[in-house]
Amino acid sequence: MVSAIIHLFPATIHPMVVHFTIAIIYLAGLAGLAGLIFRRDNMYPRVFLILLAFSILATLAAGVAGVISESYAHITPTVAKILATHKKYGEFTGVLVVIGFVLQAWKWWNKGEDAKVSLPAFFFTVVAVIMVSLTGHLGGMMVYHHALGVTG
Repeated sequence: MVSAIIHLFPATIHPMVVHFTIAIIYLAGLAGLAGLIFRRDNMYPRVFLILLAFSILATLAAGVAGVISESYAHITPTVAKILATHKKYGEFTGVLVVIGFVLQAWKWWNKGEDAKVSLPAFFFTVVAVIMVSLTGHLGGMMVYHHALGVTG
């Protein structure tokens, strides 16, 4: 039953979804940085929090899409090692954006409209940006160096 539902989606669903995930995490990092630079402007902490919330949803969507795309792929032993690391990094990225969101939401909850960007939340977001970049690099390696998911 689950297999039938999974195969309603195309094999290319992961790359279709994951690029949005990468972009939204990068934008969250930029909003956090802008909030630290322009401390008097209350817009950036709000945008930072909203983008972190979308980052959580996008990361979950990318993970689900990855499971779907993986179900179509022929995975060699070499690719299996890279894929395992790719998945681990993706999960860690998700944990980081959740932590960043919780820390920023906590600050917002306590300070309301006067909340600034939380330094710890920004730190976790920067690490998430680094991790999503490394995760994407591994994904690109699997496609471009090992032809994972390439049919033709």
